[in-house]
Amino acid sequence: MKIIDPKDPAFRFWHPRPSRRQFISTMGMAAAGVLFSRYGLSNNLLKLPGTLLAGRSNMVAVTQGDNYEYSFIRGRVEHLFDSLGGISDVVQPGDKVGIKINLTGGSGWAYDPNLNGVDIRDCAWTHPEVLRAVGELLIDSGVSGNDIYIVEALWDDPCYYQFGYSEVQAYLGAQLVNLNVAAPYPNFIIKSTGSDYFFYDSFTFNGILDEIDVFVSIPKMKQHYTAGVTHSMKNLVGTTPLEFYNKPSQPGSRSWLHSEGGEEDWFHLPRSICDLNMARPIHLAVIDGVKNAVGGEGPWNPTFEPHEDQYLLAGKNAVSTDSIASLIMGNDPEPPQLLRPDGTLCDNHLYLANQKGMGTNLLSEIELVGDGAGSILGIDDEDDQLTNEYPVKLYQNHPNPFRTSTKISYYLKDGGQVSLMIYNDKGQEISRLVNEFRSSGEHHIDWYANGQPAGLYMTRLKVNGYSLVKKMKLVR
Repeated sequence: MKIIDPKDPAFRFWHPRPSRRQFISTMGMAAAGVLFSRYGLSNNLLKLPGTLLAGRSNMVAVTQGDNYEYSFIRGRVEHLFDSLGGISDVVQPGDKVGIKINLTGGSGWAYDPNLNGVDIRDCAWTHPEVLRAVGELLIDSGVSGNDIYIVEALWDDPCYYQFGYSEVQAYLGAQLVNLNVAAPYPNFIIKSTGSDYFFYDSFTFNGILDEIDVFVSIPKMKQHYTAGVTHSMKNLVGTTPLEFYNKPSQPGSRSWLHSEGGEEDWFHLPRSICDLNMARPIHLAVIDGVKNAVGGEGPWNPTFEPHEDQYLLAGKNAVSTDSIASLIMGNDPEPPQLLRPDGTLCDNHLYLANQKGMGTNLLSEIELVGDGAGSILGIDDEDDQLTNEYPVKLYQNHPNPFRTSTKISYYLKDGGQVSLMIYNDKGQEISRLVNEFRSSGEHHIDWYANGQPAGLYMTRLKVNGYSLVKKMKLVR
């Protein structure tokens, strides 16, 4: 065990910052037997994400839906789990399961004008019916309802007790643990990230995050004003107690995780996300994108806008699952950087996680399953499209999302008469960029979306009897 001297100047830069009283209390608890370990060194040691999950770590299940009616959502989530081959390799009878939901911002934002009259559960928060469905299916797998812990660092009590989440808890027979406080334990714990971390060798957590055997993340699928996207991995920022990670100058936010040590948030937050996922790995990700948001994670963002992507996703590796969610939202998960809603770039935590061996963000390595798999535009086999059978390649536009212009590239093994068209979300052709013979090789063209409203667009390439489509997102 490594004991850190809080008087060491390096402590403020590299570590969570408990007060001297909190530090001594936490160290005392550690000395009493709280474990400092990458995966808790408990019975959850055998439940690691990634390649140990029976070869299914890169499988992502996709389905579509347009409502949150109870039986419909239950059926859709069950379909996702069945498409993954079941979840018996993740959870067994007798396991303790933690389910992290996302109630960002608390009830004070539930009636903000920026929601445009949309229920906050339909754009910013995990919907309670998705939580109910996941909980029911865990119980069907042999987990006792009393061993299901709904976890979230609550901004306030009303966001949980006035919007249906407490009713779902009672229905499941589950327990709530507010991660902002130490209860039901006497003190917080310190949980290690292991040896291959970016900034944080440990985090201060509620003890439930070490006691559980299985960790499930159920985020709302959204863009994020700082990190580009916020899905199952970014959801873990809300596992940290607020009091340890907010700067006095920025109360109410975990500002240390965004820019500790003076780094820019586009650089620091993506690495904080990776460190959090090393401290508390996700075993099962279920992403609620039936009704969601673009432009940011909450109505406090100036570009926030309710949206409906109408997707539910599930996977046993958070990196792969989040990569498909990012693609659906029009943000390419593969490059080192992601596009933020304001048009600037941030480092890509999915790319960084891949570099750390936490999972893959490479679309060619991800297997899509489920009845919605065929609806995902922009994911295809990188090799097959360059064979004799598929001698045409349409690349994802870059940047994506974009504000004014974006570059569209395509490859022809043989020359031919090329049509390259842009369609809006109503299927109307709004621009024909190419309509002429083009020789073999790679070609590039810029599309300037002057006068077009923000939203989803499609680029369609037709040549030599082939027709390929990619989804693009224009933001303002």
